[in-house]
Amino acid sequence: PATVAIPGFEKEPFLRVAKTSFIRLQAANDAKDLDDIRDYTTPEMFAELSMIIRERGDAPQKTEVVSVEAQLVEAVVEDGWEIASVRFYGLIREDGAANPEPFDEIWHVRKKAGDKKAAWLIAGIQQNG
Repeated sequence: PATVAIPGFEKEPFLRVAKTSFIRLQAANDAKDLDDIRDYTTPEMFAELSMIIRERGDAPQKTEVVSVEAQLVEAVVEDGWEIASVRFYGLIREDGAANPEPFDEIWHVRKKAGDKKAAWLIAGIQQNG
């Protein structure tokens, strides 16, 4: 079971939004939409993703999220931040490949503790397994 130490944290609505954000980031990454990506990443994560996008050059990219599941790993308050870790897993098809491939990664998101209006920002993405 996940560790939840954020007062008033609602897991199900959080995971619904997390799945939408996962799909949105794939689409923004494919489209090289840096303005959209900037909206929901920390400055450090934005710098990393924009570098990856720049290195990709003009190669087109199309990612189809065939299925995605989200599982809360942890949600805690630390140093004035609410920090949550979400495991995403499922199937994606990249660049028109015939068969979807499994993926499994953990996203670390954060927002200012106690700020009801603050958005969760992606602070890190790590491959799982």
